[in-house]
Amino acid sequence: MFAIMVFVLALLTSPISEAALADLGPERSAALAECGVDAARLNELLALDQQAFDQDMDGGWRPVGWEPGCESAAADLIAVWRTHSGNMIDRGIIDWHEGQMRAHAGETEAAITLFEQARSGSAAWNLYIDATVAFMRRNRPALEAARAELAQMRPSEAEMAARRRFLEENPDVTVPEGFAEQPMNLNVVDNLIACFGRSYREAYGEGCEG
Repeated sequence: MFAIMVFVLALLTSPISEAALADLGPERSAALAECGVDAARLNELLALDQQAFDQDMDGGWRPVGWEPGCESAAADLIAVWRTHSGNMIDRGIIDWHEGQMRAHAGETEAAITLFEQARSGSAAWNLYIDATVAFMRRNRPALEAARAELAQMRPSEAEMAARRRFLEENPDVTVPEGFAEQPMNLNVVDNLIACFGRSYREAYGEGCEG
C-alpha cells in the first residue's frame, strides 16, 4: 500500500512542479491550491505550450484569473510557468498578462515593472503600454498624450482585412465598435481615460466604456 501511495504522489508532482512550488513558497502555493491549482493541476499546466497556456479561454491560466480573489494566484501561476515550463516562445505577452493580473490585484509597482518589460518593436503596442503605465501612475496628461498618438496609428489595409475576415468567421464574438478600422487597444485606452483615478480592475471592466 505504501508503495502505491508513493507512486501516486510521484504522478501528482514532478521535479519541475516541485521547483515551481518551492519558488512560490508555502503561503503562495496554498493560495494557488485554493484557486484550483493543486500539485497535479500545476503539473498539467506546466506541460502546456504557450498557445494552450496563454490563449485558451477555458484552460491555462485564464480560468484562475477570472475567479474572484484569485488574481494574485493567477499572476504567480503565470510567473512559474514562464520560469519552469520550458515552453515559452514570446515572453512579452506573458509578462503583460502577469502584469494585468498584478494590476487587478492592486499590486501596482509589480504590474508597472511587468508592463515595461512587455515592450516590443511595435510602436502602437508601446503606446498602449505608455497609456496603461500613465493610468497606473495617475498621470492624466501622459495618458491623454499616448492616446492622441495611438489614435493616429491607423491599421494597414491588410490588417483591417484580416480583422473583417475574423469577424465574418466568428459572428458570435463581441468586439468594440470600430474594431476593424481603429488602432488596436484604442478602446481600452478610452476606457482608462473614462475611469481615470479608479482601479485598474474597474477601468478594464465593463463599466468604463469611453
